[in-house]
Amino acid sequence: MLPAPSETSAPTTPVQSSSAPEAVSTGTPPPVFLMINSFETGGSERQFAALARSLDRAAFDVHLGCIQNIGPLGEGFRGVAQFGLGGSLYRMQSVKTRLRLARQLRRGDIAIAHAFDFYTNLTLVPAARLARVPVVIGSQRQLGDLLTPAQSWAQAAVLRLCDRVVCNSQAAADGLLKQGISKRKLVVIGNGLPDSAFAETVPALARRSGVLRVGMIARMNARYKNHHGFLSAAAKLAQRQSNLEFVLVGNGPLRTELENYARDLGIADRVCFLGDRQDIPAILASLDVSLVPSDSESLSNVILESMAAGVPVVATAVGGTPELLNDRRGVLVPPNDENALSIGVEQLLKDGSLRQRMGSVSREFARANFTLDAIRSRYQDLYRELLEQKNWRPATRKARRGRSNSPIRVALVAPSLRYVGGQAVQADLFLRSWKGDRDVSASFVAVDPALPSALRWAERVPGLRTMLREPLYFFSLWRNLRDVDIAHIFSASYWSFLLAPVPAWAVARLRGKKTIINYRSGEARDHLQRFRSAVPVLKRTDRLVVPSGYLVDVFREFGLCAEVVPNVVDLSQFCFRLRNPLRPRLVCTRGFHSYYCIDAVVRAFAEVQKAYPDAHLDLVGGGELEDEVRALVRDLKLSGVNFAGVASRQEIGSFYDRADIFINASRLDNMPVSVLEAFASGTPVVTTAPESMPYIVEHERTGLLSEVGDASKLAQNVIRLLRDSELANRLATNAYEESRRYHWSAVREQWLSVYRSLISQEEHGLVSAAGRV
Repeated sequence: MLPAPSETSAPTTPVQSSSAPEAVSTGTPPPVFLMINSFETGGSERQFAALARSLDRAAFDVHLGCIQNIGPLGEGFRGVAQFGLGGSLYRMQSVKTRLRLARQLRRGDIAIAHAFDFYTNLTLVPAARLARVPVVIGSQRQLGDLLTPAQSWAQAAVLRLCDRVVCNSQAAADGLLKQGISKRKLVVIGNGLPDSAFAETVPALARRSGVLRVGMIARMNARYKNHHGFLSAAAKLAQRQSNLEFVLVGNGPLRTELENYARDLGIADRVCFLGDRQDIPAILASLDVSLVPSDSESLSNVILESMAAGVPVVATAVGGTPELLNDRRGVLVPPNDENALSIGVEQLLKDGSLRQRMGSVSREFARANFTLDAIRSRYQDLYRELLEQKNWRPATRKARRGRSNSPIRVALVAPSLRYVGGQAVQADLFLRSWKGDRDVSASFVAVDPALPSALRWAERVPGLRTMLREPLYFFSLWRNLRDVDIAHIFSASYWSFLLAPVPAWAVARLRGKKTIINYRSGEARDHLQRFRSAVPVLKRTDRLVVPSGYLVDVFREFGLCAEVVPNVVDLSQFCFRLRNPLRPRLVCTRGFHSYYCIDAVVRAFAEVQKAYPDAHLDLVGGGELEDEVRALVRDLKLSGVNFAGVASRQEIGSFYDRADIFINASRLDNMPVSVLEAFASGTPVVTTAPESMPYIVEHERTGLLSEVGDASKLAQNVIRLLRDSELANRLATNAYEESRRYHWSAVREQWLSVYRSLISQEEHGLVSAAGRV
């Protein structure tokens, strides 16, 4: 158990910081970037504004940012940078915002990035890590019980990236400990009150003899503040005492509802709605009791301000409130108990000496622990301590050096083999093939980094998995693209394009690296028509490379210039042989997805089996439609169909070797590696002809083509090969010769040419820049 606060000490911190050095001896104040959601009149916003104004400008170079530059607390701040999220933390606009923020942090050589609330935690912390800011600090200024489970997990994932998380109460810190945030990262620093909060103030509402006032100060935008409970307790008190007035300070969307509720309770003439006020000390000077009936609080500013003003408080015992109030400093009541609220208030209203004594004790407690000077000193000590730990010194720009005699450093950004797919297989093949190469040093950045063990369960929840993975992906990109020359980014289409290639492209540009988008999806035309934002990204990449002439033609329709470097086939996995005689043993190595039309393969096989009862079909792959395909096999009463599942790189060659015909029925494709693998194995290819296929398979020379969706024609072509072994051998031989274009030795030279041309452009650019200087 952590010790409780004493009468004269602030709430303890889970980690007691050591004495911080007086200054980081650099001669240059470290740039500090503070960020808040908005400048509305909430507690977090008031604390942000107070700290931003009070930090020692001789010790820290203060920069401010926000998500929404709205609200009265922003008055007097100049040059506040706004980073709007476009209404969502997870859409493309928010990704662009984080990248823009990271760029600004990097350009400003920011030494400390400090996020002040939930929205800025999820915005600033990933951007700061992306920009390699030395010290990153998050905040927890609420209990977390008002967040959705997804929001809570997302914030916890981001807070793990921080050097420290400042909590304004022990209760808030305990909540993060339960979520698995390291105890070492947590520090409790309470809210700070300016000197004006303790000053004697003329009441905003004139005092009237014999009249007692009970007030509540809270924005009317959230039900957990429990304004209804205040009004219900007020109605009970009004029935027992006629000399009471009730004051509500704040504004928001609930105000009309609350005014109507006061009218329904019959106390409208006893309740004064004052709206938003900036003169809180003067309001408190008008009150006899301050009521805080919230269902959730971390460390209430209103309680602290009331204590500083010497106004006794009745509050619900939630969150960090018991850290402030005890039986000498206030009255605590159970939450959601209007009767207890009214009794607690009545206890104080009937005893003037108790009110005076309790107000005096609480005032001294607040002065001892929560002055703005004391809180500011704790923040500044924390900043200095962390900078000292990071050995921070003013940034110096490193001169770039020529690398003409060194290997070209290439980062392959692609899916990992955790989920077997065409891009993952190709990237793995590239990485293995470049290993030990004298001209290229290749590294790998996974677009699907594994989640921490505590969040591993989320791998099974697609939307949540992506949300939690993106910050890890950004951090991995920033770290792994630092020391490379070129980012070689594998790309699919639609949302995958936005979530994987676009961040890699943006981070590479932010890092000043050359970019290649290696686009590999046959859905390119539909993608570019529906996602118009993709075209500017593709136009601004340094090189757009595709594996087939089909995509070159598609991109040309959108004003994009692409060049062809084909896919690679690893010949070590496959053994070429001619089949003589040809047996009715078929193989299809495509996933169970709608565009691969495995149902058409099964229907074609059904016709083949009528002519060749001993026919056999291996379906090698997996996917969301597997159950439907299995049901179709049962409905057609087929035998000899083997659902082999997903095959590893080491296993795939054996399926081609024991088959005599490769069959494919896709309706959409680009340059399927499976067809190239069949070429290399000597397995004759029978396939439908989506728009891209004739760029790879030449009818009656390297394979047989049929119209998309025509299972009967597909079956006829299979039967034609089974009856014409000479044709089958000719197709297999020609296809094998064609496959030589896809050997590593041939493809390596093409990629090396692309890489060298980019490096040549960079060196020419550096020479030009040096000449201008």
